[in-house]
Amino acid sequence: MRIGFDISPIAPGRTGIGQFCYYLLKGLMDLESGDEFFGFSSGRSRPDLSDLRPHVSGYHMPVPTRVLYRVWSAVGRPRVDRWLGGVDVYHATNFFLPPTASAPRVLSLYDLSFLVRPALCSPKIVGPFSRGVPRFAQAADAIAACSEATKRDIVERLGIAPDKVTVTYGAVADGFGPLDPEQVRGAVTARYGLEAPFLLFVGTLEPRKNVVGLLKAFAAVSHRIPHTLALVGPSGWGTGPIMKALRPLEAQGRVVRIGYLRGHEELAWLYAAARAFVFPSFYEGFGLPVLEALTCGCPVVTSKVSSLPEVAGDAAVYVDPEDVDSIADGILRIAEDDGLRQSLSERGLVQARQFSWRRCAETTMGIYRRVARC
Repeated sequence: MRIGFDISPIAPGRTGIGQFCYYLLKGLMDLESGDEFFGFSSGRSRPDLSDLRPHVSGYHMPVPTRVLYRVWSAVGRPRVDRWLGGVDVYHATNFFLPPTASAPRVLSLYDLSFLVRPALCSPKIVGPFSRGVPRFAQAADAIAACSEATKRDIVERLGIAPDKVTVTYGAVADGFGPLDPEQVRGAVTARYGLEAPFLLFVGTLEPRKNVVGLLKAFAAVSHRIPHTLALVGPSGWGTGPIMKALRPLEAQGRVVRIGYLRGHEELAWLYAAARAFVFPSFYEGFGLPVLEALTCGCPVVTSKVSSLPEVAGDAAVYVDPEDVDSIADGILRIAEDDGLRQSLSERGLVQARQFSWRRCAETTMGIYRRVARC
């Protein structure tokens, strides 16, 4: 089978969707099914396929992706499968469904936050995605959703038949796993100035992640615990209220901003050295940082909404993200109860083993064969 695949997200410094696409492709190749993979990309930067070749060949269109999307939306041409020399199925991995001449199309949808919680999303995303994604979902031959929660949103919000949507859970990147906290704490202190004990948050600093709620909850209990709060991740949109809540805690030395970490090794150190991972997000299509924490044996406090209970199972303290007092109580429980942390760490390692790229690849390949009838 000849499989077309949008590899545009596999850019240098890839995050989120780029990581998913990269590891899914690697998983598909590891199946050794004899199928051929043909990647399509657009934009100024070519995807980094250095360790995917020669199994994946790439066709790059050096025009801005937004321009290409506008052309496709306006005239429905050129057909992407013809650029690839003809394929049996095309996988649209980045929310946009391009036109094909004959190849059936699979569309990946990672979340519907722009419809479910539009006030928490950048206006630059809400408008175009709200108009385009429902149309693409109807036109696709099959949809790959990253969680049961996202599948429910697709069925209920977009009116898609349940049997058209298959859940393809992702997994963590290479490099995450249990480490001895005592062996990494020195490196964490030397690199970031973080002394034990500390709590950890990983994610983009933006409204959907409920960073303001986290900071308010931490401020409310900070006089009762000695912990520092470490924030790992880039700044996103709508950071004004976040910065306002952050400044006094930074001035007191109780919050440390680390920013975006490109490599996984240092992030794994932080998960291992942290007393707990706290992630009270309002909405997640999957919640990869939670799975990373579980994989590293880091106890988790997270929200009891959207996909997060699917990922964390019985290995987390759950809080109401709409209630600062609930988040504060979760922080206190995890900070003060050694037995609870140990139990969650052990359960987390078991829970994390349910997620693998091989399983994701096998499920995805099943979608390809079904729609391509191969």
